Amino acid sequence: MSARPRIGEGKIGAFLSAAIGVLAVGSVLCLRYPAFLTTPELRAHYDMDALRLILAIAMMAGAGLGVLAILLRGPRRLALFGLAMLFLATILGGPYVTYRNFSQPKIYFGLDWLILDLFFTGLAFGALEWIFPKVRPDQPPLREGWKLDLAYFGLNHLLIGVFLVTSTYFAHVYFAWAINPAIQSHVAALPAIIRFALVLLAADAVEYASHRAYHEIPFLWRIHAIHHSPTAMDWLSGSRLHILEPLITRAIVLVPIFLLGFPQDTIFAYLIFISVQSVLIHSNIAVDIGWFRYLVVTTQFHHWHHASDAEALDKNYTAHTPLFDLLFGTFHLPAGRWPKNYGTVKPIPGNMLGQFLHPITGTIASFTEHREDPSLPP
Repeated sequence: MSARPRIGEGKIGAFLSAAIGVLAVGSVLCLRYPAFLTTPELRAHYDMDALRLILAIAMMAGAGLGVLAILLRGPRRLALFGLAMLFLATILGGPYVTYRNFSQPKIYFGLDWLILDLFFTGLAFGALEWIFPKVRPDQPPLREGWKLDLAYFGLNHLLIGVFLVTSTYFAHVYFAWAINPAIQSHVAALPAIIRFALVLLAADAVEYASHRAYHEIPFLWRIHAIHHSPTAMDWLSGSRLHILEPLITRAIVLVPIFLLGFPQDTIFAYLIFISVQSVLIHSNIAVDIGWFRYLVVTTQFHHWHHASDAEALDKNYTAHTPLFDLLFGTFHLPAGRWPKNYGTVKPIPGNMLGQFLHPITGTIASFTEHREDPSLPP
């Protein structure tokens, strides 16, 4: 006689059904209200027929997983929630809802970017972290803090429109005077591979300086400390960013790109590269790429940046290539070793609201401590 299915056996199916259901509702809303919920810079590159087909297949898979989870006595509420979301997506029009012409408003939310990135990145890196050797083999996919990181993932993706408008405004208004048409024409005439290498170096030079400032200026560190607060590293942990950090960083990184006048194909290639690399270097994937680690920032390199081990503090600031860390003496990459501990040395609030207020509350607390003991830094 076969054993009775245990309640936990359908947990993964229920979770996936719920996740697909929520993403399906968001996708249909993007099709219904593209002016306010989709990103203009991405919209031009969409293959709508392919995306509609993917949505249809995902919805069918989500329904099947939800039913299977119930049959396997998994979390019934979660499975029913997923099926309810899929039903809602269907009555809203499903994958083949009519896509109408529209005028682009100034204010929009990047719900499409959130959905696409979460679906494809989560699918790809979830599989990679399962297939390849792990930095921490015993770390579960839904490790401690994943809900908070997922909330940050959603918030920062939805605000992509705000980040793009703000960074573009900052570069154009404050640095338009520095544009040199002759330099821009020379850059545009370079071979594509040279332009790509140049945009990485230009962005990384600013990234190194700003990242080091985040660590060495107390108020900026209280903003950046949010990103360092996860005590476990995986593809989702890099999403934990105080709202001010992407706002500031993207604005200043755009300046050299704007001044050098890179064409759209180079910028698009750069955006694809950093979208993949930024997730990879936070992931729980232990892959040794040999001497190549001196040319590009790797998972091991960036894990040491997130380490709270004493030997690793304030090291490895670059985002794309270790060049500037090698030049300025902040390179740290012990061969064959990984950090023992992650997170901040001093604890910070463990919820989004507390972390959002941390730059203010942390500064107040620091000044109070400084008044009581002037030897302490403010």
